Amino acid sequence: MDDRLDLDIQRREAIEAELGRRTLAHKRRVARLKRGARLRAQTNKAATQQPLDFLAIGDSWFDYPLNGNAPSFGSTAIIAQLTQLGSPPPLVLNYSLYGQATTSVLTYENQQNIIDAVTDPSQWVNDAPDGILVSMGGDDLVGDQFAIYLDYEGSGLDATRFQGALSSVRASYLDLFALRDAVLPGKPVIGHCYDYAIPNGVAPVCAGPWLQPSLDFSGYDLAEGLAIVSSMIDGFYAMVSALAGDPGNNFVLVDTRGTLLRQSGVANGWANELHPYPAGFTALAQRFLTALQGLPSASVSARPSRRRSSPRSSK
Repeated sequence: MDDRLDLDIQRREAIEAELGRRTLAHKRRVARLKRGARLRAQTNKAATQQPLDFLAIGDSWFDYPLNGNAPSFGSTAIIAQLTQLGSPPPLVLNYSLYGQATTSVLTYENQQNIIDAVTDPSQWVNDAPDGILVSMGGDDLVGDQFAIYLDYEGSGLDATRFQGALSSVRASYLDLFALRDAVLPGKPVIGHCYDYAIPNGVAPVCAGPWLQPSLDFSGYDLAEGLAIVSSMIDGFYAMVSALAGDPGNNFVLVDTRGTLLRQSGVANGWANELHPYPAGFTALAQRFLTALQGLPSASVSARPSRRRSSPRSSK
C-alpha cells in the first residue's frame, strides 16, 4: 500500500511540474510577442498578424508521448502538429494528459487550473484565450471497461449500456460549457469525434491494447470488432454533433472521422489500436486548423496586443 501511495504522489508531483513547465513556456512566448508588438507601435512600423491563442485540455490525441509505438523526445499528437501549421501558427497552452477520461479532465482541481490560466492576462496574446480546444470521451469508452458496453449474445454494442456511457461523457461536456460561460463568456469550445480505430491488439509496450481484449472476451472476431468500433465512433459523433447543434453551447465540432486510413502500420493510418503516426496526427491537426481559421477571431488580419478586462472567479 505504501509503495502504491508513493507512486501516486510521485505521479501527481510529476504532472504538476510538467503543467507548470508548459505554463511558463507559453507565458514566455506570449511575452515576446507582446514586446514585439509594442516595439513596432513605438517605431511606427506596421502591425503584424498576431496568432490565435488557445487553451487545450484532454487526452492522448492532444498529448501523445510516442512516435507511433516508439520513444519520442516530445509529444507527436494533434497539438504538437497544429502549432507548426498556418501562418502564423496558433499558440496553444496544452493542459492535456494522455489517458484521461472526461471525469479526470474536469476534476475540481483541473477546473481550478483552467480558471487560473484563462483569467491571467499575461498568459495570452490578447489577454484571454481565443477558445478552448478539447479532446475527451475516448478514454471513457475504451480500455478494460470496454467489455461493459458489449452484448454477449452476438449483437455488438449494447445500446442501453453504451448510451449510459455517452450520457456521462455528455454531462462532462455540459460542465465544460458551464465553466467556459463563467470565465470565458462568448469564447468557443472546439472538439472532435475521433476516427475508426482498428481493434487488432496492436499496442506500445507501455500501454494497451484497449479494444481487442474486451472483444475477445465477449466473443467477437476482428471483422465483427471493426463493425462494433465503427458503430461506437458514429454513436459518439451523434452525441457531440447534437451538442454542436445547440447554439447556446458555442461548441465547434471537427468531424475527424475518415481522416486516417483504416490500415495498420502505414504512415497515414494507425500505429496501434488508438493512435496514428505523426503523419496521421498532422492530417488531424489540419482539420482543426481549418476549423480555427473559420472562427470570428481569425478574421482580424492584424491585431496589436491590447488590454481588456478579465473575468473574476472565486476559489
